[in-house]
Amino acid sequence: MIDAALVAGFLAACLALGARARREDGLEGWILAGRTLSLPVFVATLVPTFYGGVLGIGEFAWSAGLSNWTIMALPYYAFAGFYAAFLAGRVRVTPGLTIPDHLGAAYGRPSALLGALLVFILASPADELLMAGTLLGHLTGLPTGAASLLAAALALALTWRGGLRSDAAANRLQFVAMFAGFALIIPFAWRALGSPAAMAARLPAGHLSWTGGLGPMKLAGWWLIAAWTIVDPSFHQRCAAAQSPEVARKGILVSIAFWAVFDLMTTTAGLYARAALPALDHPTLAFPLLADAVMPPIARGLFFAGVSASLFAALQGTAMIAAACLGKSRIRAGLAATMIFSWALSRLLPSVPGLWYAVGSAAIPGLLLPMLGVYITAIRVPGNWALASSSCGWLASLAWTALARINGRPPLGIEPMFPGLLLSGTLWAAGRFATSRRAGRE
Repeated sequence: MIDAALVAGFLAACLALGARARREDGLEGWILAGRTLSLPVFVATLVPTFYGGVLGIGEFAWSAGLSNWTIMALPYYAFAGFYAAFLAGRVRVTPGLTIPDHLGAAYGRPSALLGALLVFILASPADELLMAGTLLGHLTGLPTGAASLLAAALALALTWRGGLRSDAAANRLQFVAMFAGFALIIPFAWRALGSPAAMAARLPAGHLSWTGGLGPMKLAGWWLIAAWTIVDPSFHQRCAAAQSPEVARKGILVSIAFWAVFDLMTTTAGLYARAALPALDHPTLAFPLLADAVMPPIARGLFFAGVSASLFAALQGTAMIAAACLGKSRIRAGLAATMIFSWALSRLLPSVPGLWYAVGSAAIPGLLLPMLGVYITAIRVPGNWALASSSCGWLASLAWTALARINGRPPLGIEPMFPGLLLSGTLWAAGRFATSRRAGRE
């Protein structure tokens, strides 16, 4: 009860901070907070929002060990660095509020509509709802489905009034709590299970491998999933809301440093969880069950509050973005629709890494090249070619993802991302060639 009360108090504090934020009536204010994010606020809102998958990281680290660092961390730093160097400043100065706005300006309305669908799929917080429901269910005894609905209601209440400004106000507390929570659990795990060297001796063979026992194709598939960063609507929204292009660029680089520290803590905690709990029916609970095993009350409640911090930061932030894709005139109704869709998806595929892999594999090939073309005009193609590249890349990967799920393995042993990217890239290259030939004739 003490643990649940501490988490409830933390969530109430987040709601209070969000409620105190200035109300935003205009769309630009609600979605982009008037483009006023300073560097500290930018970092405080981006770090927890983009790191919402903390229980999924626990599941992956428990299952695949040290490869959590090479698969779930390093590639994301690389793509985030690329984003900071080449895209962040351009996002800030490009007119428009959302990714579909930018796609529409570059390629026309059909591309904007398709982009809105794909961004909605990417941003819909099914994984965060699943994790938040899992955590709240663990604390309260509620079934995961009912606890997920409770989490959805809390996230709706926080962002309903002030949009990004309310979200960012709560993010400041969530940023501190997520780091404090994991700074607490590692010393307790060390005391209960011994030093990292002693813990490593209790791990399964291969658990300290950098590949986690995954084959080259699967590893490459996971690395390409990290291209999610390039099309991630949270990155886009924060950069568009920054005070200046320089704040957007510096903010991402500072965020990478914080993510590296947090990844070190979560990977260590995941390894301790595997050493302490070698047989789990639900690895998504690796972190909560480790806390139950090694931490006393109050400290454990503070850790749970830290876990909930990044979960709810991502839940409230991504739901807001997905809602904007459903229509700006009725954005709050879109929030409710987003939560319903996400809840249904989380019930259909109740594995966090599974959701990441399936959603990312299907949607990223349809967005990657069109998004790069928006901001790097030298590679842009005409609207009809962009639409063909986007739709065919998405549909190819979606079909491959569905077949992989039905058959239990991807067709021909090829991960779903590859056929979509190949088809999308081929059509994009054809568009560039056709445009060059037309220009040569003129």
